[in-house]
Amino acid sequence: MNKLSPSQILTTPSLTGRVRGGSSLWLSLELILVTIVCWWTFAPVLENTYIFHLPFGYDPDRMVRIEVASTLNTTERMNRNEEICKEEEMLLQKVQEIEEVEVAFRSLNSVPGFDSYLLHCKLRDSTWIRFPAIYFQRESPIFKAYGIQSLTPKVPASELTEDCEEGKTIILSRTFAMAAFGTTDVAGRTIKIYFSAQDEEIEYRIRAIVEDVRQNSWDANNTICYICSTLGQATNLPIILRLREGVSVEQFREKCEHELQHSLMTEHCYIRKIETVRELNDFKTGRQQGRLMNRNLLIAAFFATNLAFGVFGTLLMYMRQRREEAGVRRAFGATRWSIFWGFIREAWLLTTVSVVIGCIIYFQYQISGDFYEKGIYDNPAVHHWFDSFGTHFLVVSACVYLIILGTVLVATAIPAWRISRTRITEAIKEE
Repeated sequence: MNKLSPSQILTTPSLTGRVRGGSSLWLSLELILVTIVCWWTFAPVLENTYIFHLPFGYDPDRMVRIEVASTLNTTERMNRNEEICKEEEMLLQKVQEIEEVEVAFRSLNSVPGFDSYLLHCKLRDSTWIRFPAIYFQRESPIFKAYGIQSLTPKVPASELTEDCEEGKTIILSRTFAMAAFGTTDVAGRTIKIYFSAQDEEIEYRIRAIVEDVRQNSWDANNTICYICSTLGQATNLPIILRLREGVSVEQFREKCEHELQHSLMTEHCYIRKIETVRELNDFKTGRQQGRLMNRNLLIAAFFATNLAFGVFGTLLMYMRQRREEAGVRRAFGATRWSIFWGFIREAWLLTTVSVVIGCIIYFQYQISGDFYEKGIYDNPAVHHWFDSFGTHFLVVSACVYLIILGTVLVATAIPAWRISRTRITEAIKEE
């Protein structure tokens, strides 16, 4: 009787390394179900992770917020409002004189990275867009502090807050202008902004268009407008400053707390707290979006863990049933490596077919649900990879496939390696 070659053994119907009917069917059904569950759990995690890691458009680590407080109680502060306002201006001058500070200004808190007012605007197609409004004072260095660039050639960044009228001048971000007009060449034109609180619509003159910045970590629209306003006699306003290149915020804090503790104060005003924009943004993210993110991450982690243990357990049982098959192959001359790689190829083929079927099933569900339509207030001029159904489906499917394939290959490789090294007599005797 002629001895069969290893290649002949692998293709011989009676001795094949093909997947056994009943076991392979159940394993395939399990992988299809796992694919659908992974799609449902991993898609929002991938989207949110992508959004949270988009650049802000400025360096938040160099932006610092100084919280100003008064030694007077509320009643006394209101009675001496003008005096306190002048003292806060004096405190701002002292901050500007610090060597590590590049630029500083008093803010209404409505600046990128902080709370802002949500306004509404009707677009060309009569749909509405909701956006945060940032209020700035005339001749304020807010754009210089944040490093926001002007896209209007006639109005350089250093002159953005000049020639502005309080309550009549507005500066738009690039994507806001694209959504409202379809172009960024709109300086000098007018736009109507709706104030829901007052139930009135006000017309503004567009001063210039500036580059996009993100309001916070979960901002995916990049839609901000800047409205010229006045601080009036407002008090207890924070100071926003930009540190010079290479200056550590921790060193700046330490210097303020020790060396400048007595100089950074007036008769009734002092600095109560120093925080970076990054820290405040992280705090807001945890407070406002943290629960949703944590829930999605926990669900994804739960299913990923169960995926690993479930697939590992199933494959261990599945591979144990094939020890005799491996022993027979070895008896007919197959090498250990040919048996090992035969099992790996089968696992790869079975996983690929199962994941494709699972993705097709989920594809039908997603189409029927219209899950990729933009929200009613989303900026139509902003496009991310998950806004396109095709791109979203391919990216998430590829991630799901790689995760499941990696799990299956590891779960197959461990028992396959042991089986391939089992003695022929022991492998056959077990059956």
